[in-house]
Amino acid sequence: MKEVYLAYFDYLGFKEFIENNDDEVLMRRMGHIFRDIEGALGQGKYQEPRNGVILSDLTNSKVNCLNISDTVLFWTNQCDYNSLTELIKVAYEFNWMQIGYNFPIRGSIVKGKIRLVSGKQTNTNGGSYSVQCLYGKGLIKAHDKAEYQNWAGTVIDESIISDLESNPNGIEFLSEYAVKYKVPYKIDVDLEEEYVLKIVKGISNETALKNTKESITGVFALDNKSIESSSVQIKIENTLKFIDFIAE
Repeated sequence: MKEVYLAYFDYLGFKEFIENNDDEVLMRRMGHIFRDIEGALGQGKYQEPRNGVILSDLTNSKVNCLNISDTVLFWTNQCDYNSLTELIKVAYEFNWMQIGYNFPIRGSIVKGKIRLVSGKQTNTNGGSYSVQCLYGKGLIKAHDKAEYQNWAGTVIDESIISDLESNPNGIEFLSEYAVKYKVPYKIDVDLEEEYVLKIVKGISNETALKNTKESITGVFALDNKSIESSSVQIKIENTLKFIDFIAE
């Protein structure tokens, strides 16, 4: 097991998304998810266009990623300051792209121990055995921290904040990407305000605020996902309250 920094994201309404759309839509929309994963890892850098297709440049990224169905995981190789700041940048980029424009997610960023086992064997009869397994207490910690949230948003665990505070520039760096907020959880938890990733960095006027909130609500309903249930309505309401908080 190795101690790393880990960002965990879980898509909201993914089962309904799969059930309510045909194969062509599913493949197209999953392509959008893959695009945004690569975009977050590439941090705005792109390869030279090939046959009219522009792909993110991942050559300088030191962050690992694994996407399994409705879960996206990013993690570092080391527990040093540079690795942590890169992970936060990647997680921030992925978080706002999904919640604002593509698919509602909830997530967490934690420090913990994990292990990755990866490999594939194919026999002469065409059968195969593939392993792509990430496990460990760090993953459980990240999953639980994300699962209990009752909105679309991403919380940063205290283990991350402690390491940032040990660097003279850590909290100043974090302020560009995160803000302290009382996170809405499904269960009562005795926690004060925590750092959460910003969905937008600034809202200049009432029109921008209105458009942002409409976009986020629309993302919850995108791809034939229902937003009528009380549980979904609460998540939307809590997410929009956060947008109002950022706009103040």
